[in-house]
Amino acid sequence: GIDIIAYKDELPPRILVQVKSIDGDIKESVLQSLKGAMREGDYGLFVTLSNYTKNALNYLDNTPIIRGINGTELVELVLKYYDQLDDKYQNMIPLKKVYIPVLKTEEE
Repeated sequence: GIDIIAYKDELPPRILVQVKSIDGDIKESVLQSLKGAMREGDYGLFVTLSNYTKNALNYLDNTPIIRGINGTELVELVLKYYDQLDDKYQNMIPLKKVYIPVLKTEEE
């Protein structure tokens, strides 16, 4: 089912969010279930810590009103926007920047 119903403001469009943490990749049929719960004008967001099957990725490519985020992308988004997160969420995911020296290559 739908885990989160979000709005940018008081008016539509709605953003329906479904979150799945399962063993194995997400199949096209699971994405179709999200689409089936959507009304005209809605957008969908499907978030998983795993990945998507090839057919599911094709479905996402052909269904622009649904965006899929896999585990790798979720981690990248958290790291990219971590400094902008509310303190409440930073306390839930306490991270510290660590700098590591690297050798410069001739290309740099």
